Amino acid sequence: MSFLLLPLYADAFSVEEFGIIDLVQTFCGFVVIFAFLQLETALQRYYYEYEGKEKGSLIFSIFFVIMSVALILSVCIILLAPYVSLLLCETEEYASAFSIAGVLTNFSTLSTLTLIVLRFEKHNKLFTFVVLFKSILLVGSVYWFVSVKEYGVDGFFISQLVAISVSALLSLFMIRKVLVWHLSKDKIKLSLKYALPQFPARVGSTTNVYANRFFILGYLNTFSVGLFSMALKIGSIFQLVHQTFMMAWNQYMFQIIKRPDNKELFKGVFRILVPTICFISICLFLFSEEIIVNYASPKFAESSKYVGGIMISIVLVIIKEIVDIGPKYKAKTYYLSISFLSALSVNLISLFFLVKYFGIAGVIYSMILTNSTLLVLSWRFSYRLYPIKFSYSVLAASLLPALTLAIIMIYVHIPVLTRLIMLGCLAIYYFLITYNSVSKYRKLKCRI
Repeated sequence: MSFLLLPLYADAFSVEEFGIIDLVQTFCGFVVIFAFLQLETALQRYYYEYEGKEKGSLIFSIFFVIMSVALILSVCIILLAPYVSLLLCETEEYASAFSIAGVLTNFSTLSTLTLIVLRFEKHNKLFTFVVLFKSILLVGSVYWFVSVKEYGVDGFFISQLVAISVSALLSLFMIRKVLVWHLSKDKIKLSLKYALPQFPARVGSTTNVYANRFFILGYLNTFSVGLFSMALKIGSIFQLVHQTFMMAWNQYMFQIIKRPDNKELFKGVFRILVPTICFISICLFLFSEEIIVNYASPKFAESSKYVGGIMISIVLVIIKEIVDIGPKYKAKTYYLSISFLSALSVNLISLFFLVKYFGIAGVIYSMILTNSTLLVLSWRFSYRLYPIKFSYSVLAASLLPALTLAIIMIYVHIPVLTRLIMLGCLAIYYFLITYNSVSKYRKLKCRI
């Protein structure tokens, strides 16, 4: 929806206002992680360990803790809205936007939790209905509050609040029979024991994602934040791949890992997925300029050269999730925190130097460097805990062409015809890698 609504956003908001919206979302997105405390990962980890009333008690206990913290944080955001607006936007004009976003955090938290339950209960049709309903409601709300009523930045967050609150309450109604209204201290302790060691990882991960806005704001201006935000919106096309993968991966991983042949299966998945996602990213960012100019607005055209680097950084995170099996399976989630905090250090140091000298391009380099560090550390820690010999050669052969092309496009404008020829050659190249991987995977399944 972020992508489909781009024409409307580009027409209604200036580049600077686009940057303001991104700053408000960044601030509230960072605050909301303190509501979750990573307890949603404990919900997924122990979901299949219980049945009946015990499962219902687990769900309710985790819901209760998360929503209580979310309510406290929401009140704090509303009370501090004028001060935050003055600090980040240099004016109190956007205090109402921060207040609306503060209320929104409660419902976005509830929406996340209820959708997890719908997925794990395998109510796929209901899940799809809720998401589609929310999407349709969002389109209508954005059109009404932004285009018709012209509420500006406030209208953007009002429309988000309407769509997410209604859909969250709807999904809560759908899972009402699963909930058992019993607060279990033992299950809360168990969940916190699993979740809290990886909470610093979540803080590090979120800071890795959001810190670049504040460096751009510090070294440059809200106009530059707006350009970077547009590049991220185009990158959200590929972010959809990441989100879809993550919705399926944890559930798949915890089910498959019980099989005696799980290591061979995971290696096969790696050999097929890595070249596939690299090629999909190339297909998208090669023509990002045409997408932005024709679909959004020519005033954002400059942002197109940063889309490739953003997509490659997302590719690195997806690969990291594939290889990062050991800490999750062995419940030694503090390794996740070590990885993310180490990557955070790399991110902050690289942002400090690179944004100053390279501008927005420096942010792209920092994102790639940070997520590369995260992938390397996760790979090493996971192998130490649960050794799986993933293919280095497949990783290098898949990733290097995509990375090289993304960096070149920051500085060189490649004609459309040349890009089409390059896409054809790369299609053959990645087809051969994937075909070879699929052949080996089929032989493996036959042996198993």
